[in-house]
Amino acid sequence: MKRLFTLFAIALAFVASSCSKFDDSAIWDKINDHEKRIVALEELCKQMNTNISSLQSIVEALQKNDYITNVAPMRKDGEVVGYTITFAHSDTITIYHGEDGKDGANGKDGYTPQIGVMKDTDGIYYWTVDGEWLLDGKGNKVQANGVNGTNGSNGQDGSNGADGITPRLKIENDYWYVSYDNGATWTELGKATGEDGADGSDGADGSDGSDGDSIFSSVTQDDEYVYFNLADGTMITLPKHDKENIQFEDLRVKAICCKNWDTNNDGELSYAEAAAVTTIGTKFKGSSIIAFTELKYFTGITEILNGAFSGCTSLWKIVLPETVITIGISAFLSCSSLTSATIGNSVTSIGSTAFSDCSSLTSVTIPESVTSIGGGAFRGCSSLTSVIIIPDGVASIEGGAFRGCSSLTKVIIGKGVTTIGEEAFWGCGSLVEIYCKPLTPPAIHFWMSDYTTVVSASFVVNSQMKIYVPRASYDAYQSYSYVSNDNVSQNNWVRYEKFMEPYDFE
Repeated sequence: MKRLFTLFAIALAFVASSCSKFDDSAIWDKINDHEKRIVALEELCKQMNTNISSLQSIVEALQKNDYITNVAPMRKDGEVVGYTITFAHSDTITIYHGEDGKDGANGKDGYTPQIGVMKDTDGIYYWTVDGEWLLDGKGNKVQANGVNGTNGSNGQDGSNGADGITPRLKIENDYWYVSYDNGATWTELGKATGEDGADGSDGADGSDGSDGDSIFSSVTQDDEYVYFNLADGTMITLPKHDKENIQFEDLRVKAICCKNWDTNNDGELSYAEAAAVTTIGTKFKGSSIIAFTELKYFTGITEILNGAFSGCTSLWKIVLPETVITIGISAFLSCSSLTSATIGNSVTSIGSTAFSDCSSLTSVTIPESVTSIGGGAFRGCSSLTSVIIIPDGVASIEGGAFRGCSSLTKVIIGKGVTTIGEEAFWGCGSLVEIYCKPLTPPAIHFWMSDYTTVVSASFVVNSQMKIYVPRASYDAYQSYSYVSNDNVSQNNWVRYEKFMEPYDFE
């Protein structure tokens, strides 16, 4: 008995010794790789379901004429992995794209279904799988978005339309399944791991790589639209602006506009409502508005009335509609924050003191359509450095039109000008370049208290000033002189003869 026990002890020791030498690291590596693959597939499935819901939201936003207000990238380890999309009215969504998804380096990734949407001939979006319609148990296409007023499939009228269905994916026993009835039933789509479950050629599977997302391949945008590119080739485009309602930069402007011209009382001003306005009167006079570029949509307006924006000291930018013909007297008196003015090609008249005392105005473009610039139109615009053109169609620059524009250095006078009024450029001490295009010297004002002291003139004398006149008319400008009966009020260019130079205008 003792001998038998000894033999048993020796055998047990041999077995124990053999077990201690067994290397099980390969088994553990296999288990770890398997767990990593499961985690990767679960994450992929989660992202796929998130994208399915987001895709449905995009289609519904498209149907409701919603628009996108922000596209923010999501990053993981420094890489963009998706985007957060914010809508004006719909809920914010998250999408993951597949641009950075790569196959496993050592093995073969499994199949991933390509979920997408496609618009049918009835104008409704339906779900697709791998480019084919997703069908329910009765062979009907599965609708992606609800459409009001559509008939039910059995001929019954659906008062609110059929609801869109959100498919759901899951992975079970290494296979993809899809459900379109909230998980009541599931349909197998394909194997979620390697096609035959075999390892790669070097003994490792492809679990270290991840499939690219098969719904959104990329998201791009420009100033007007956001483009959702699906992996199946479909592109869905959503605007970044409301198609029906004006998006005001300044909420103060919106409040005034909606109070006066929101005819359907929806709290918004549509492009149609703006276009129907024929006059804004003086609704904005003395207000604290900052920006009104949306005025360009008020295409029924032909005149900016007298004092329309006078006293709007915070207004720094505005765009007039192309339909405006007349800018009234003092239309922009004392808009001290206004920095630039581009006047539309339809404007023919700029009224007296229209932009007077706009002390921040640095430049103004006056189009060829303008035929009259009123007295004091730009008086006191002390920051004005350049008048791009006083058009050929202008016949008269009235008295004091640019008086006190102390920063003005250059002006071009159109060839149609016949009269430059009293003190039109008086006080423009920095004016050193005057391009005077008329072939016939226009009448100018030069008033003296006696025969030596200048009291007022169309141009203030500047020692560095150059007056460029047409070469063919140089002698006419040099000799042009008219003295009134009182012998002190004169219309002549002789007083500026030493500043003149002949110039070849085109």
